[in-house]
Amino acid sequence: MPAIQKTISAVSNNRRSLLIGTGAILASPWAMAQAGGDVGRLYVGFPAGGATDTAARLIAPALSAELGRTLVVENVSGASGALAIKPVERSTPDHPAFLLYPTMTMLGQVLNGQSPELDKVTPISLVYEQFTVVVVNPQVPGMENVHTLKDLLAVARAKPGLNYAILGVGSTGHLTMEWIASIAGVKMQYVPYKGGAPATADLLGGHVGMLVVDSTVVAPHVKAGKLRAIAVNYPTRMPGFPDIPTVHEQGFKEVSGVPWVVLVGPAGMSEVDTRKVSQALARVLAKPEVAQAMRAQNVEPRSSSPADAAKLMRDDLASWKKIIQDKGIKVS
Repeated sequence: MPAIQKTISAVSNNRRSLLIGTGAILASPWAMAQAGGDVGRLYVGFPAGGATDTAARLIAPALSAELGRTLVVENVSGASGALAIKPVERSTPDHPAFLLYPTMTMLGQVLNGQSPELDKVTPISLVYEQFTVVVVNPQVPGMENVHTLKDLLAVARAKPGLNYAILGVGSTGHLTMEWIASIAGVKMQYVPYKGGAPATADLLGGHVGMLVVDSTVVAPHVKAGKLRAIAVNYPTRMPGFPDIPTVHEQGFKEVSGVPWVVLVGPAGMSEVDTRKVSQALARVLAKPEVAQAMRAQNVEPRSSSPADAAKLMRDDLASWKKIIQDKGIKVS
């Protein structure tokens, strides 16, 4: 074969190989979506400005860059965040939508007599954990000398039915306090509020003496000295409040169930794509600027494997569901 023909043949074969290779790459719907500049959605089940929304807007740009796919944060509020699950369930593995799925959303479904259908989503990775804190107003009569859970429970024994504020029936703060009270053998009475602002306002105003809530709600007032935090339900002390002892340190080692947020996608995502998004998120959360910004919101960034995220959701659903059933907690 003449040299020129050999050259043409080699170029043709190389071109054919390149096209076959490209076709194999683009055969993956995920890769096609990326190559086409597909825009995806990162849903949040709560209004703008809250902890979940803030976290979503912190990670979305960096996660978009890691995946090569623009993610737009969209808020779909209602039903303790459950309404935002629907568009994720309707999305497909080749064009997935994602959701920041918090503990509150799962518990809200249980309290409304529903069974969270975890098989309709694909757990991808843990995103962050929250600190549940017990705070008191030391200006309220009876709370002046309350510095620990032991002090608080002594007051509760002397005054059965002691009131404490929570952000909704079945919130993690509510369940945490009920768990502690049950172990201690005391009876306390919860007062549900529709949000952090009115609950904190009543606590500061002295209308209620205690609030059990995630730290993002009350951290500024604790720092200002207006409120006193006496316990945190987390395996370790809070970075921003190292003087607050944990629930475990105060003798309540049975109490667990740290509030979390998990990134989920639609059911049927392949292991390859799920792992790819999980690893991308891990790189995002490891960025110092992202981690620092999240900790400034008093949440702890924490990634995980898809398998660990799925196990966390299943295990916590079982443990919290038991507390709800044992205590007979219902939405009134």
